[in-house]
This record gives sequence, C-alpha cells and structure tokens, in this order.
Amino acid sequence: MSAHKTAKLDEKLLQFKLPANLRNALIAMIGIGVVSLLVSFLGYGHETSRHMDEAGHFHHTNLGYHALLVAIYFVAGLAITGIFFTAIQHLTGSQWSVTVRRLFETYGLFVPVLGVLLIGVLFGMHDLYEWADATVREKDHLIHHKSGYLNPTAFIIRIVLFLIVWTVFAYIFHSKSVGQDKDKEVGTTKTLAKFSGGFIIFFALSWCLFAFDLLMSLSPHWFSTMFGVYTFAGAFQTSLASYLLVIAILKKNGFYGGAVNENHYHDIAKFLLGMTTFWAYVGFSQFMLIWYANIPEETFFYEMRLTGGWGYSTLLLPFVKFVIPFLLLLNRPNKRDLDFLWKMAIWIFAVQFFELFWLVFPASFEKFSFVHFGLALGATIGTIGLFGLFVFKKLEKHSLIPVGDPRLDECLHHNQ
Repeated sequence: MSAHKTAKLDEKLLQFKLPANLRNALIAMIGIGVVSLLVSFLGYGHETSRHMDEAGHFHHTNLGYHALLVAIYFVAGLAITGIFFTAIQHLTGSQWSVTVRRLFETYGLFVPVLGVLLIGVLFGMHDLYEWADATVREKDHLIHHKSGYLNPTAFIIRIVLFLIVWTVFAYIFHSKSVGQDKDKEVGTTKTLAKFSGGFIIFFALSWCLFAFDLLMSLSPHWFSTMFGVYTFAGAFQTSLASYLLVIAILKKNGFYGGAVNENHYHDIAKFLLGMTTFWAYVGFSQFMLIWYANIPEETFFYEMRLTGGWGYSTLLLPFVKFVIPFLLLLNRPNKRDLDFLWKMAIWIFAVQFFELFWLVFPASFEKFSFVHFGLALGATIGTIGLFGLFVFKKLEKHSLIPVGDPRLDECLHHNQ
C-alpha cells in the first residue's frame, strides 16, 4: 500500500449542503407514504386473505401491513447492501471506489431507523404470517414441523440480532473512515479490511435468514434454498442504481467536482449490469428447477402468481427487470453517461418495487388489485423519501469523500 499523497481537491465541492428544493421533494415523498399507509390501514383493514382456519373460513387481514412490508424491505435492501458493498471495497483494497465509498458507508447508518420501521411488521405478524397463529402451528402438520424456527419469539430474536450486528458494523466502517479524514492513519485501512472479512461471512447468513423470515415465510408451506440469493440480487441491483442516482443529484447541484467522473460511475454501472444478469440467472434457475421437478409443494408458489390476474405481472417481470436494463447497459457510452444512468436508476427502482409487490401480495391476496398496487407504491415512495432525507442529512456532516484514505490519489487518477 502506497503512502498517502495529498490530492488537489476543492474542499467547497466536498462539503454538502442539502438544497431546499431537494429537501422539500423528499418531505413530499414522505407525505405520500404517510397518506398511503393511513388509507391502507384505515380503509382496507378487513381484506379477505388466502389463509383459512380449520373450519374453512377465510381470515381477514389488514392491507397496511403488506404495503408496509414491501416499503420496508425495499429500503432494507439499500441500507444493508450498502454495508456489504463497503466491506467489499475494503476487503479487496479497491482504489477506484474511494471517492464514492462515503455513499456506501452512509447507507448503512440507516439500519437503526429500519429497526423502528420493522416494529410495524412485528405488530402485524398475525396479519402477514399464518404461522404466527399458535393454533395453526399446532394443527397444520407441515407448519408444526417447522415451528421450532417459525414462531414469533424466534422471529423477533433473529430480527433484533441481525439489526444490532448490522448497526455495529455500519458504524465501525463509517466512524473509522470519518476519523481517518483527520488523522490520515494508514493502519485504519488495514483494520477495516479485517472487519470486512468478518462482516461478509455474517452478511451471507443473516441476509438469507432475513429474506426467509420476512418474505419466504409469507407462504410457510413453500421453500427455496435459492431464495436468499435471489432477493439479494434484486436488492443489490437496486442499491447500485441508487448510487448512480445520488451521484447524479450531487453532481447536478455542483458537488464532487473532478473527484467523481465518468470512470467512477462507469464502474458502478458495470456492477449494475453484472447484478442484473445475476438476478436473471438465479431467478431462472429457481423457476426451472421447480418447473422441472413439478412437485405440488413447490409449484404452488408460481401457480398463485399465474392466476387471479397475477399472470401478466409474472410474465412481465423478467422483461422489465432483466431484458430492458441488460440491453441498455451493454453499451459502453451509456455506462459513462450520467444523464442516461439516473434515468436507468429510476427504472430499476420502479421494477424493484414491482418485484417486491409480486413477492408479498399474492401470498395473501388471490386477485391482483390496482388499488393495492397504488397504495403499496405510495408507501414505498414514502420510505424512499425517508431514506433519502436521512442519507443526505448524514452527508452534510462530513466530507463527501474519504479524504484520509491512502488510496485517494490512485482513485483520482483512475481511468479506463
């Protein structure tokens, strides 16, 4: 590792101040989310669910908890994969990403807020998860067999544990990086690389279990060993797109200067292309194995999403989430055009919501509803606004780039 070299940077361009118009837009997004959730909880509190009791009667469920789950999982993917991508940079000793790494680090600080939001899901466990009912766990043979894992106490313990560990790592990465801005200590970089190895191992297991708990257990009779990787691919794809969107916003408002240029967002766009392809690979593999085996205990997951008006969504999903982004991102000039990339990022945001809606709602609702779709979309817009406001306010407190990182000079001269 080379010694730190003082780079020529305009400090004024690295001290972010949230513009009033952007702050107002984010607050308006939060307002949309609040209204959508209020309408969902108060206006659609007794929707008919797929779940039935022993007498054959359908349970009623509150739409608000489902909209909230979609919204929370969306921003959870941004925050947690932000920590993951930070760890990857430290573990590999990446030079190219130094000037944009502060974004990844800041994302992870949202995890405690995520914990507060998840309290809503805990309150709605009985509306979302049929295994949360003690009678169901006792009388349903398959769920009873899984009850050692699928029970409210274990569910809460796992979620709390994951949130605590993710928060600790997020604050270690961010605080040590910020501290290095002042002391320029090279040893900090080596220390963070060691922490990153531990986090990657924990992340691999915790993310999969997090996905199993919040999403896969919505249909407790179904399982897929690929589901954790599948949801990771979608979340990381969206997180990468968000970096491009935030960079575009910062550049448009006159920040970063030459510290971030087309070479840096070209690399992020290449990651985005790769993760788009990986999502399609895992998604197709999961579908193909279930289709080929043709076992009723597995195929019903797709059957629910091919009937009741859900079929159009199922057929559309691979096209909007893979084919369109893949073809557009293949072009090298597109990956270096920030004006194109922020629009692609918005598209990725939209299709990630579409996929989460497709994963959550058919588990409880037999028929597709545009009202459900609109309210869930509003709730998701609100949580994105909250996440964005949090991140931008955090970026105001420190330099936009890790000015103390010993690899900064190499990053500033990065080209391809």
